[in-house]
Amino acid sequence: MKETNNVVSLSGLQPQTRRSQSRRTDLPVAVEAVRARAVAYLAEQTKQVFAKVDDSLFSMAEKAHGQGEQDGLFQALRLLRVERRNLVERFSENVSLAFQDIRRNTDQSEDLYSADSLSLVHNDDLEQLVAVDTMVAAARRNFAEPLTEISLRLNTLLPVKIYDKNNPLGPDAICDAFVEAVRNLDLHIRARLTLLKKFEQQVMVNLNALYDQCNELFVEQGVLPSLRQQRRAARQAQPQSRPQTSPQPAPQGQQGAQAPVTHSGAAATGAPVQGGYAAQGGHGLLPLSAGMMPMPSQDLLGHLAALQAHLPQEYAESGVQLLNVNSLLQDRLVEARESAALAKVDSDIIKLVEMLFTFILEDRNLADPIKSELGRLQLPLLKVAIADKSFFSKGGHPARKLLNELADASTGWQAKENYRADPLYKQVCEVVARVLAEFEQDISIFSMLLESFRGFIQRERKRAQKLEQRIVDEADGKAKTQAARARVAAVMDALTAERDLPPVVAEWLEKVWSSLLFLTCVKEGTESESWSGNVRTARDLVWSVQAPMPESRQQLLGLLPALQQRLREGVEAVSLNSFEAKRMFAGLKDVYRERFALAQQLAAERSRKAKEEVREEARRELQAEMEAAAAQEEAVELPQMEELEQVVAEVETDALQKAGVEVLPESDSYWQQTFRLAQGSWFELKRSDEEQFRCRLAAVIKDIDQFIFVNRNGAKVAEFTRLELAHALRAAELMPLDDGMLFERALQSVIGNVRKTRGEMH
Repeated sequence: MKETNNVVSLSGLQPQTRRSQSRRTDLPVAVEAVRARAVAYLAEQTKQVFAKVDDSLFSMAEKAHGQGEQDGLFQALRLLRVERRNLVERFSENVSLAFQDIRRNTDQSEDLYSADSLSLVHNDDLEQLVAVDTMVAAARRNFAEPLTEISLRLNTLLPVKIYDKNNPLGPDAICDAFVEAVRNLDLHIRARLTLLKKFEQQVMVNLNALYDQCNELFVEQGVLPSLRQQRRAARQAQPQSRPQTSPQPAPQGQQGAQAPVTHSGAAATGAPVQGGYAAQGGHGLLPLSAGMMPMPSQDLLGHLAALQAHLPQEYAESGVQLLNVNSLLQDRLVEARESAALAKVDSDIIKLVEMLFTFILEDRNLADPIKSELGRLQLPLLKVAIADKSFFSKGGHPARKLLNELADASTGWQAKENYRADPLYKQVCEVVARVLAEFEQDISIFSMLLESFRGFIQRERKRAQKLEQRIVDEADGKAKTQAARARVAAVMDALTAERDLPPVVAEWLEKVWSSLLFLTCVKEGTESESWSGNVRTARDLVWSVQAPMPESRQQLLGLLPALQQRLREGVEAVSLNSFEAKRMFAGLKDVYRERFALAQQLAAERSRKAKEEVREEARRELQAEMEAAAAQEEAVELPQMEELEQVVAEVETDALQKAGVEVLPESDSYWQQTFRLAQGSWFELKRSDEEQFRCRLAAVIKDIDQFIFVNRNGAKVAEFTRLELAHALRAAELMPLDDGMLFERALQSVIGNVRKTRGEMH
């Protein structure tokens, strides 16, 4: 089938031209009657599709895991409600147009759905491709007989040969018409897959009713009325089985028709086989063009199970290689002297799984021994995909979840000299071995092994987390201590720089207030009220011995009682011994006594001068003194909090420049990347060509912008400042590893490669 996105229009014409063509009536009367019946029936069934998908999308949106997914589902629900009528009309128009396009679809030389289709079709999502192919293959298989009758009857009425691909009532054409109708809708992937599933359930699995109506209508029109009885009589006259020694050429005019299959699986008739198959007596894996019926899925699963049972228990040091499943099947069939052809959907799945495991075996996130073990799951997962066609579209499939869990747990694992004794490696090997030994078709073993493996990982992580937490707590405490000391030092430097303070005040700041600010910063942080209050007290203390006198005498008298109380509280907070406290309070009192005595002398002198002047002159002098006092007070104004922050930043910048580390601009992409790193992300750290290892970001110490990295066991292996980390990222010394789930990353890689291949071909 064509892909749901980026699909070339079925007719390549503009809508107006297509509508005019769909109304043309140059078809035979019987074909025109069948077309009208089919369009009416399918339109009615499609209306039911949209009614049912509405309820499903609403229920899915209510249970969505994330806000983005929920919004996408609700948006799809609203869009489908608005466009419902238009979509049914477009679908009906496409079905009708398929009858007009028969003449243009007669070239069988290019099969868009061959085994190479994965790299040729327009493809934005392989999950949709598999979903569409699955429903078409099922309809072909289930309704082969009525479809054949329709094809034979159309052959008698139309001048072109009718076969599977150009039959306007075939599953391909009907599914194509629906996919084309909804192609341009911007739908969430889960909504699009749900819509396709409802179309399958409501329309595709019920095509038998449509085919019966169409065949009856042909009979009423007199088109091969006894066809069914003739075919039944021909089957009864045909032998059930006959020995097969070598393939015989098909009768003239029957090339490409499906030939009966013998009990051994060899083709009774068909086109000559190609290449080495003929040299092997016609045995082995034959192309569908050889005229064989496709191998049933159960037979294919049986062959894959036999191949799985013969996989080696251990691999050489070089590790497991990607399996060529087609080659293995070829050898097995030749050895058994059997012939078989793969169904198109099974061939596509084999190729898709090989592409996925190619990605897995090349993934740099995993160590080689782990990749080798995961590579051994190729055959079991291929069996899952063939038995359950929803494997690629069902994100919660237990087999996918197990593969993702094994890869996620092994991301930080490294192969040391005795890696075979490592508990994680042994556990991964045990899980893979049990899958190979026990999995046949019951997928419950994946759920059981997933639960067991998760239990093991939880126990391992608990042990690692204890060590990691100790390291983080230690680093956090150390960082807080360093940050607090730096902040206190900056405050003290801003308060005392270029000031000649009395020794007792310097002692107060050093012995009491530095300690108090340090404790406050560590316990409550610099954004707390306690920090602001204690800084204000230190500023008031310095001002009290620096303020100009006698202008500040009254202000100082008002400040001292509260300042004394705050100083006492500070002494208690740092547990200063009482003897030291009394001595320091006494020394501070002497400073204030001297200041007030000096203020009194200055005031008396000014009073004597004032008496000598007239009142007006005294008033002007007083005004001048007030202005002078205000200017002097401003000159000793202490720095504000934002100025202290600037001091700290300047000190840090000076330190970095002295250390020879280039300061990066705010716009630098690597500097910006350090703010987006998620805690728990894995990295590859390269110290030198000989020393490189994997580590996980365990913590970011925000106080000093420090990044702590640990290994898988929780032991610290590296630490960087933010600037050092930016430089390490720039120099590729530290490279992030992909943190997405392995299966999903592999699927996205395959989709990207297919898209790229298709782009190059155009």
